[in-house]
Amino acid sequence: MLNEGFKIPFTQSNLIMFNMFLEVPTRTSTAIESLKVDALSGQAYVVFKTGYSYAYGNVSKRAIINVLFNPDISLGFWVNHNLVNAERTYQLNGDEFDYKQFDSPKLELPSFV
Repeated sequence: MLNEGFKIPFTQSNLIMFNMFLEVPTRTSTAIESLKVDALSGQAYVVFKTGYSYAYGNVSKRAIINVLFNPDISLGFWVNHNLVNAERTYQLNGDEFDYKQFDSPKLELPSFV
């Protein structure tokens, strides 16, 4: 009895899920406003200059690491190749992705600044 140690039974309620989205360093792009990626969960969140935003799941972790550390990759090319036209990825709906986590109010500086 003493040698068994303390054990916590595994249930879904014990499992803590968290996202760690990193913003891809800014690059010149005519179509992409911002790109946030999470290599742990294999997700990406892209905001286009038109204002539309989409979240994608099952994104290649290798592609995510590549876009984070390779400044020569075009964001538009990466989004088209790894998100929009990739067979493996799919758009996440509101049940699968919390879009509100990126809805932050725009801060305005006081008029004297």
